[in-house]
Amino acid sequence: MFSNGRKTIGLFIFNPQLEFQSQVCEAMAEATKKLGYNLAVFSSYGCYGQNPLYHEGEMQILTLPDYSDFAGIILALDTIDKDEARQIILDQITRKATCPVVSLRVPVEGASNILFDETNVMEGVIRHIIEEHGKKDIAFMTGTKGRHDAEARLECFRRIMDEYGYPVGENRVYYGNFWKGHEKAACDLFLQDGNKPEAILCANDKMALMVIDELYSRNLSVPEDILVTGYDGVDEGAFNSPALTTMKADFPDMAYRAVELIDKHQEDNEIEDVYVTPQIVVRESCGCEIYGKDKAKQQRCLNHKEIAEQENIEMQFSFMTIDFSELDDMDQLHLAIKKYIYNIEGFQHYYIAFRDDIESGKDILKGYTERMHVRVAFRYRADQEIIDYSCMKRELLPKELTGDEPQCFFFFPLHFLDRTFGYEVYGFGERPVWKQPYVRWNIAISNAIQGILEQRKMNNLLNELEHMYIQDVLTGLYNRRGFEKYARMQFSKARAKDSMICVIGIDMDGLKPINDIYGHHEGDSALRAVGYAIQEAGQPGQIAARTGGDEFEVIFPCEDEEEVVKWCETFEQSLENFNKKSVKPYDVYASWGYKVGVPTANDTIETYMNESDDIMYRNKVANKLRRNQELR
Repeated sequence: MFSNGRKTIGLFIFNPQLEFQSQVCEAMAEATKKLGYNLAVFSSYGCYGQNPLYHEGEMQILTLPDYSDFAGIILALDTIDKDEARQIILDQITRKATCPVVSLRVPVEGASNILFDETNVMEGVIRHIIEEHGKKDIAFMTGTKGRHDAEARLECFRRIMDEYGYPVGENRVYYGNFWKGHEKAACDLFLQDGNKPEAILCANDKMALMVIDELYSRNLSVPEDILVTGYDGVDEGAFNSPALTTMKADFPDMAYRAVELIDKHQEDNEIEDVYVTPQIVVRESCGCEIYGKDKAKQQRCLNHKEIAEQENIEMQFSFMTIDFSELDDMDQLHLAIKKYIYNIEGFQHYYIAFRDDIESGKDILKGYTERMHVRVAFRYRADQEIIDYSCMKRELLPKELTGDEPQCFFFFPLHFLDRTFGYEVYGFGERPVWKQPYVRWNIAISNAIQGILEQRKMNNLLNELEHMYIQDVLTGLYNRRGFEKYARMQFSKARAKDSMICVIGIDMDGLKPINDIYGHHEGDSALRAVGYAIQEAGQPGQIAARTGGDEFEVIFPCEDEEEVVKWCETFEQSLENFNKKSVKPYDVYASWGYKVGVPTANDTIETYMNESDDIMYRNKVANKLRRNQELR
């Protein structure tokens, strides 16, 4: 991978803009670099919405790498929100991987694991609320019902409450989702009949922060009326008002340990489990100290700056969406990206790799082709202009875009629903800092590619319809509509430039007898022979059409009349060759006449066609008399 001769560790982690993920990615990038490994991070922004086709498109990134190429694999399975996505990774590891595998926070059989002892992870904060604050009537909001960590944290709560002899009432336990949206229902349960608990303990910080907001909306203060605590130690909780009391794990340390396990077991592939213990961080929400006023003030300043930057990005993205909607080819996409990408800070390198058949017109594009093409590249934030660097899929990136030093790149899918276009690649400097705008950027790029492909498909259909509208299906020449459209333009051009033009009128001889005696299918065969002869005699710029049942017209620019004579000779020779080789019970003949010259202001294509037709009809009569005499 990366064509630099170094071993590569693969990290599978979704939503890197969230706090646990961002801390893990940053620490892991530092740890792998110190030990001389490449780091390839395979990620997605999760399966938002209810469309299963979108989910399928997101999961394709998990099929990108060749798992047999890794020197180590690190999993953050609890950041991946679909069982089938997690199963794709585990199946690939089982079938292909021969390297050490380490799982963070979720036990995986056959892998080394870095885990919390979920039966004890919340013990510190529970005992703090009971012993330091003397609370007995305590409610607990856990995570998704049936999930291992949610059930284990709830069991920890019940065990410690039972140890102190404090009952847990029926309306004191609520299953949430480790996210937003359940805080109202939880508070409805906990405050049922006006009997409010003394404290609400939550199984993660996000739910705790939402509960605090919900309590304030009901005119209840934290911690004055109800104490609230969380678990995770995210920065949002530290700068909340009130600052959130929580249990905090050292996520960077977990990342370092994971890389060290990979390095340690390169040769033996032994398995070992490591348990880490989170520590309580007491703050305002449990009624302890006023926490971090200076830090909170600093954070408010940073938030103000981020809001201003976000407003600018929102405006830029709005105009970007308009520009993207007008794109109709991939080179234009590159120019549009060049215009807007500098609004996104943080990254050092940015590449887009497309499927080998992205512009083939296929309706169904699944996964990634064996050869990929990087056609958008910003290296050290400098545009590499119009490029097409190809590489095999298992290499991930062409050697032109990597270096000899340890590499760290993030890979994200580009897709529309389940149609896979390729993938984005981000490279960072010393510190990979993921930002929320990257999510919108990815979706905007994917939608733009879909728009380009749909526009191309529509244009192809329109061209096909137009071609059908102006084409004679039998001979492949233009029909009368096509001739009217293009021949008139050809004639007008010759008149404007005072250049020579030739118009030839052709009539097939004896079509009716062939139809009457041998059938219309034979008549069609004879007409095709005439059409082929016209094409075989073709000149540059020639426009030829079947304008009636047995009538044809040809127009082309020429230098002199000799070119026209040569055309007629070639046309006649083609029909003669057909008759010699044919086993048909009839011969195919045609009569022609032409008008050649430099059109004057009074000339029209109709005058040229009339003159050529007059000559053709005189020739037709002469040819008929000649052939009748030959038959005698």
